[in-house]
Amino acid sequence: DAMLCDGVSCDDSNECTDDACDPMDGLCDNPAAADGTACDFGGSPGLCNTGVCEDTPCITNTVCASCPSADDASCTCAPGEICVPSGCTETVGGAPITACWPGPGDACATVDDCPAEYDCVPVGFGQNKCVKTTPGCNTTNDCGLGFSCEGVPGACVDRRVPCNDYTDCPQGHVCKSLPNSQFCVRVNRDCDVDSNCAEVGAPWCADVDGDGTTECAGSPFPNELPPAPACLNSGCSGSTPVCEVAAASNLATCGQYGLCQVTGDCASGFECVGLWPDGRMECVELGGTCSYITDCPVQQVCASPRTGGPPSCQAGYLP
Repeated sequence: DAMLCDGVSCDDSNECTDDACDPMDGLCDNPAAADGTACDFGGSPGLCNTGVCEDTPCITNTVCASCPSADDASCTCAPGEICVPSGCTETVGGAPITACWPGPGDACATVDDCPAEYDCVPVGFGQNKCVKTTPGCNTTNDCGLGFSCEGVPGACVDRRVPCNDYTDCPQGHVCKSLPNSQFCVRVNRDCDVDSNCAEVGAPWCADVDGDGTTECAGSPFPNELPPAPACLNSGCSGSTPVCEVAAASNLATCGQYGLCQVTGDCASGFECVGLWPDGRMECVELGGTCSYITDCPVQQVCASPRTGGPPSCQAGYLP
């Protein structure tokens, strides 16, 4: 009888329970709300867990495994750092939360060493970097690690592909760990000197494909002291004609997936194409479901799968 619930309040003042009156007996029923229901944890965002509101400052995911610090979230960044989306979102409302990441840029002594739109900024440990001081980007090196400079005018686009280890990453990429994030990074990126490659863990800045430009590169024997020279295409031949990034960013050996200038540089059944805005060409198998990075949504890249095959949009680790 519904009248049994007339005037009955079953509110137990707990946001993490579903309050209802049973019309059959007029008694209250307060089962736990679904885990993950938003709640107020003493004025801070929280989430319900088995009927209890717990402090949850942000919602994590495969790109952002732990919540950024308060300084990061407010973008109170040190000199030489940049403010980027962390990948985490606020518990209530879902707004993106930012984080401070190491800023890109070439080494410099004074501003005279930097191009227009850049300033020579101290970044700690007695080092300076050329940091862009105007909006947007000119090259991917103006963006944080895992972001790509795309479009005209240039804008930094999130290309962080989530990973647990290198097997989640496409060819030419390795799994990079940061304090609150883990994602795939492309190893063969622009550089001027070896130190530019420290953040991707590669020991060398070298002209891998002989096109007159230099990129971060691995070595066939990276554990030697000093490491063996960088893997160069000129040292490869036959069915493995190009330098291929291996499981670790400091390791590269002759293979089939790597940088090239023309299709003739590649193995049979491969073609030389440019998938990224930086103009670098790479050997990929014929066919594929994407031909350029902008064919893929954010946090994905157009690349050859780790296990081989023609290029497709690579999403990395999906729980």
